Amino acid sequence: MRFRFCVIAALGFLATTAVLRADLNPESRMAILRKLTAEYATLKIPLPRGEKGLIMKSSGEVDEKSLKQEITQQGTAISPNVLVQITNIEFKGKKILFEINGGGKRKTKWYEHIEVGMVGSTYPIGTNPNKTNTTPTGSTITLVLPGKVNTLTAEQVQQYLLPILDFNPVTPLQAIGRPVPPEFQEAIEAKRAVVGMDRDMVLAALGQPNRKVREEKDGIEQEDWIYGMPPMKVIFVTFEGEEVVNVREYVGGVRGESLPPAQEPR
Repeated sequence: MRFRFCVIAALGFLATTAVLRADLNPESRMAILRKLTAEYATLKIPLPRGEKGLIMKSSGEVDEKSLKQEITQQGTAISPNVLVQITNIEFKGKKILFEINGGGKRKTKWYEHIEVGMVGSTYPIGTNPNKTNTTPTGSTITLVLPGKVNTLTAEQVQQYLLPILDFNPVTPLQAIGRPVPPEFQEAIEAKRAVVGMDRDMVLAALGQPNRKVREEKDGIEQEDWIYGMPPMKVIFVTFEGEEVVNVREYVGGVRGESLPPAQEPR
């Protein structure tokens, strides 16, 4: 009898714990992933660098103390009034983690092992001694849900995130907020980066890069923005200052043609 009582008590404890730890059901998770993954929004407040990012409650309350501390210690990853993208979503009990522009966690990427250079003098991108160490350019928003939430719609999640993200439709050209030459408008609408663009135009065309790498070449500092994941093509956009000076494409590890500057419409 005593053993039976202990078993019943243990099962009761586990059941109670399960209720207290109940999180979103699979249907809600799938709906949120389908609706919000890769969704664009305009950022309302700054997001810090680093893995922690910003923490907010479903009531709309932001942990201001933690946010200020992270920005002071880590710096700002993304400033307000910038068009951002939700690149990944994770569910952890009562929390939903939204990775913004690739997130703030350092990741080892496959293209760090791509070798570039001349025949007989090549090196992996990630080990080039002339390149400076880089940090992730994105951040994370952690939404803390109230207890015992089992069902949640994507629209409800958007409402929770409204203090941070404005989901009203914004075209890439509108996001720049200033006139863009016609030859670059066409490239942006086609989601292409071309020589002569500035950083805002590249962001409008391709979004945030997966990685940024700086190097000094012949006394001139250059910065590569790297886009793409296999098996799709990989794009390297090279800046000198604020202007694109070269765009290279790799398909299957093989370098393609450098893309020419945009042409004036005739």
